[in-house]
Amino acid sequence: MNKVDSLKNIISFNNNFKTAINLYLSLNKPEKILGYIPTKSSVSFMGEYLDNLLNNKEQATLFVGPYGKGKSHLLLVLLAIISMDRTPSNRKIIDALIKKVKKVDEVGSNVADSIDTIWNKKKYLPILISGSNGDLNQAFLYGLNEALKRDEALKNLAPDTYFSIAIERIEEWKKKYKDTYSLFEKEISNKGGSIKELVTNLKLCSSEALDIFKKAYPKVTAGSEFNPMAVSDVLPLYKGICEKLV
Repeated sequence: MNKVDSLKNIISFNNNFKTAINLYLSLNKPEKILGYIPTKSSVSFMGEYLDNLLNNKEQATLFVGPYGKGKSHLLLVLLAIISMDRTPSNRKIIDALIKKVKKVDEVGSNVADSIDTIWNKKKYLPILISGSNGDLNQAFLYGLNEALKRDEALKNLAPDTYFSIAIERIEEWKKKYKDTYSLFEKEISNKGGSIKELVTNLKLCSSEALDIFKKAYPKVTAGSEFNPMAVSDVLPLYKGICEKLV
């Protein structure tokens, strides 16, 4: 029998496995999905989530665990299962995942079947909501816009909001109405900001930026009020997008 000189001769690292997972940056990245290491507990959780989707139950779930336990990676894999494009190349990635999951004790086989069932259905549109300094309404609006922009086929579904219309109005002034744009630029400068910074914050659905725009608007448009026919409340927007997707 050959003598083993060191552990490095019998142990190797999975180079695909990374400890840090960012849902925004890693969403549907093949290497992150292939690098997932299933455990009995994580596969069990995965099975519960997939079962909820298949049977339309438990609409809200609180997922709690200690730092480094693998919560984000598990959610990343779940998001991939429900939202990746149904292409042959992605099917190979899911097949590799199914093969791994199937090996996990007695729970693996059932969960593997659930993954396959979900994959054979239409994909979902995941909307990632992150904490911000703004209000919850802002976070949901921003999350929806980002989700629609991520998918090329859905970009045209991005809803008109007070924020997007404000940006369009600024761009219109810049191109067609130089005097109005200069006056607006002066108003924003007097408040200690810049148009570039204001537009950036409007893209982030900042209610504070919108308030600044609304206050400056009548001063550069002969007293008219900024009140476009747009829906900026979260529930009607989400309902409208759901109906368009269906």
